[in-house]
Amino acid sequence: MGKEEALKTELIQSIINYVRANHADAIDKAYAYFWDEKNPDEFLTGNALYIGFINFEDWLIFDYKVNDAGESFIGLYIKNAAGLKDDERKLLNKIKSSRLSIYEAVSVSKDKMVVLKDLLMGVEVSLKEKALTKGLKKGDIFAARFLPLDRGHAMSGSVYPFRTEDKKTVLEYVNRMFGRYTKNENPNGTMKDFLKDYGDVFNMAWINLILNQPES
Repeated sequence: MGKEEALKTELIQSIINYVRANHADAIDKAYAYFWDEKNPDEFLTGNALYIGFINFEDWLIFDYKVNDAGESFIGLYIKNAAGLKDDERKLLNKIKSSRLSIYEAVSVSKDKMVVLKDLLMGVEVSLKEKALTKGLKKGDIFAARFLPLDRGHAMSGSVYPFRTEDKKTVLEYVNRMFGRYTKNENPNGTMKDFLKDYGDVFNMAWINLILNQPES
């Protein structure tokens, strides 16, 4: 783990503690929105439920709009936290604009190097991520947030695993929601704008697929 990645882990926990101590009501409101008023305990179990809670905290910190000014919790923390060091503030400003997207594994090498294609933005990301390469194979798809850290990229911790056969369904859903966004909210909005404003679109796609899976 690089220096910036280690510092990021500490800072994210500090932000979570800050939010819990100062914005408990907002957490409840965000939780209900993120899960579409559903109780995840009723349709997620085991590792999927754990991933769901990690995903919620990640979205809450980076993407949830706390107020009418559209500020995020990471933005509020940068503005309000006492005693932030220069390197901490610099790192938070560096990662605060990150967004979720959906990726396909282009190659996975034996030295743990992974090449991923962003299926919405059309760009490729190369990284060494031991945890990611475990069980990952070419063609796998998932949504995640990658942070610019240590002269490269690292996962924020959030991940939405999709089955390969659901690729078309997920992309069609995201593009349909993007169409509504440009029609009803932001006529000049780009896909980047949409993914930052509605990163929860991947959770909606994820839970819809889970809820609609045929019983075995």
